[in-house]
Amino acid sequence: STIWSLYRKETGEDDKELATSLQVGVDELLIFVYSILFQAGLFGGILTAFLIESRKDLQVDPLREILQALQNPLAVTTSQPFQVSKSSLVVNCLWFISLGLTLFSALCAVLAKEWLAKYIPVSPGSRSSDACQRLLRVRRAQQWRLESVVTGIPLLIQLALFLFCAGLVLFTWNSSVALGILMLFLTILAIVLYILGTV
Repeated sequence: STIWSLYRKETGEDDKELATSLQVGVDELLIFVYSILFQAGLFGGILTAFLIESRKDLQVDPLREILQALQNPLAVTTSQPFQVSKSSLVVNCLWFISLGLTLFSALCAVLAKEWLAKYIPVSPGSRSSDACQRLLRVRRAQQWRLESVVTGIPLLIQLALFLFCAGLVLFTWNSSVALGILMLFLTILAIVLYILGTV
């Protein structure tokens, strides 16, 4: 019994250190994630507004067809098959992937936070079964590469933001080349600042 108490005492420090280091990252992320649930709501709302607008380019506009028919009712209508432009398709793909990554990162952060809450029990036991449970949790954390997963979540959010910016550059480029160039410049500037800030 005393050996298990000693074991729990010795390993408890390692557990707290690991959980604290991951917890700080997850807490910071969850401020971002709870704000992601807010910001995913905000970022998702902004992204959705852009998606609603850009998605119109993926389908036939029935109002335009009705307007053409009303303006020229005697003209023979030659229905040409609707063609989606490649840029509209690429923009929508980038933005849907960005939205999916944002929501997936929010889910991963919430799951990681929940797992970390269960990682260190409230009352550490002193029985051999408690030591076995602790060893099992540590091995599962290593097996699932929990530390890599938790530290990788912000990268998903950053990737989502860069995909959104790339889509925004293409979207604005199609509307106005000057605006597209400005957005490209701002996106490249953001990428350079990101690289300089993280290296």
